[in-house]
Amino acid sequence: MRRKLLFFVNPNAGHAEIRSSLMEVLQVFTIGGYDVTVHPTRAPRDLTESIKEMGADYDLIVCTGGDGTLNEAVNGMMALEKRPPLGYIPGGTVNDVASTLGLSRDPVTAAQDIVHGKSFRMDIGQLGERYFAYVAAFGLFTGVPYETPQEDKRVLGRLAYFLNGVKALGDVRAVHAHCEVNGEEFEADILDGLVCSTMSVGGFKAPSDALGIALDDGQAEVVLIRDIKNLLDFHSVATHLLRYEFQNEKEFIFRHTDCIRFRFDEKVAWTVDGEYGGEFLDVEAKMHRQALEIIVPN
Repeated sequence: MRRKLLFFVNPNAGHAEIRSSLMEVLQVFTIGGYDVTVHPTRAPRDLTESIKEMGADYDLIVCTGGDGTLNEAVNGMMALEKRPPLGYIPGGTVNDVASTLGLSRDPVTAAQDIVHGKSFRMDIGQLGERYFAYVAAFGLFTGVPYETPQEDKRVLGRLAYFLNGVKALGDVRAVHAHCEVNGEEFEADILDGLVCSTMSVGGFKAPSDALGIALDDGQAEVVLIRDIKNLLDFHSVATHLLRYEFQNEKEFIFRHTDCIRFRFDEKVAWTVDGEYGGEFLDVEAKMHRQALEIIVPN
């Protein structure tokens, strides 16, 4: 008996690799035993709403695009009572989820891995009412991913984020936050805050043994960068950040947790998976353990 596959294509993500190989990808799915319905995404949130409306009627949902496209799929999937497996063909400029899960950036190979791969139940995070696949963040460079022009991303790739991030440095100031995590309460002036479950953020990949990171343990890694007073401190923080070394409490606050609450003096803007996630005075970030079944290579 043939199975039903709902295939979402974002034609505007990053380099849009899927355009030249779409027919090959569809052939892989068809030979693999699926009747495929193709749905090109038309506008923001279209993918999320379409999954909410139609997703339960399919045996497999597949999307292609960048981290933002995957985030839309995750938000649609989490609204379903019974969630089919999710396949993901990575596109976009800096794809952190693909790097973390070992997904191929070649669309045809990725499609073959979806047909012949294995399921992995991954944790899903939640910030307020919005879900995220790998990171929720505020502070330094928070606006860079969604403010970086799409054409810059296509031409310059990962370098575009750095160039726009440098431009943002002059506008950054620390955020005062009251935090509650693991029964502990503290206050700090935070330059950048990350709540994540990933081996890669912004294209920088953690060493395989770093920090005890797991994607299915129901725990997020919380990294809070304390305020920086001078260029020497900035250089030290940047060096440790790139090495995933967060032991220095003068520079970082690092915790493993399934839930953290932030209270701010004024509304603070967040991103979720690199997309605008809203502004909050008081918000919880929490993890849902093994909430979503995603197909990964064998």
